[in-house]
Amino acid sequence: MNLAQIIENPPAPHRDVSGEYVLWGLGSEVLYFISEHVDDSSRTLETGCGLSTVVFAFLGAHHICITPGEQEIERIRDYCSEHEVATDQVTFHADVSENVLPGLECERLDLVLIDGRHGFPAPFIDFYYSASKLKIGGLLVVDDTWLWTGEILKQYLLSEPEWTHEAEFSARTSVFRKLAEGSQSKEWCYQNFVVNNSRFKLEDKPVPYIVTALRYLKRGEFAVLGNKILRRLRHPSPTR
Repeated sequence: MNLAQIIENPPAPHRDVSGEYVLWGLGSEVLYFISEHVDDSSRTLETGCGLSTVVFAFLGAHHICITPGEQEIERIRDYCSEHEVATDQVTFHADVSENVLPGLECERLDLVLIDGRHGFPAPFIDFYYSASKLKIGGLLVVDDTWLWTGEILKQYLLSEPEWTHEAEFSARTSVFRKLAEGSQSKEWCYQNFVVNNSRFKLEDKPVPYIVTALRYLKRGEFAVLGNKILRRLRHPSPTR
């Protein structure tokens, strides 16, 4: 069995509202893109489970799949067994990602796919805990950017210098390459996306106030700075 045959004859691991088994997953162009960047030496992780899981297994990647759907895992295993796709390099975690990712120990990853639950704040949790596990130069695939949570994560990554936009597929899946560490752990005033989308903007404040704010941040006095910001927001200075 080759990749084209897998894509043309995919598994149906998900249940729709009527209880029927269906497939919700990545588009074929994204799967072919992944196949060009993953081989049997790659270390990969995905939140969610489906056709992509079969593709990672087929490519021979050392793959981690995190999904709370135990039935999905069983149907993927059955499909792989039936079609002679080895799953011995795939580690399944039948749990929600916020329980698995914080304590997950693994070698640096070459590719991360965020395609699990899409309700707030799940994609952001997936990003927060997987970003530090992805190696410099590794790829981050964000699926379902047509949903608000996926679109916000996409816009954040487009705004931050630690990431570069690598590819776009069908206006629904975005791929980014990691250029540097720490994007997810910076304080808000160092994150372009947060600053540019906040009512409180650094450029609206006098330079001495900015310097004072940065001093509090450097000392780790976040509560003090937060209280000062809240007081200014509640009692703004008169416009001159």
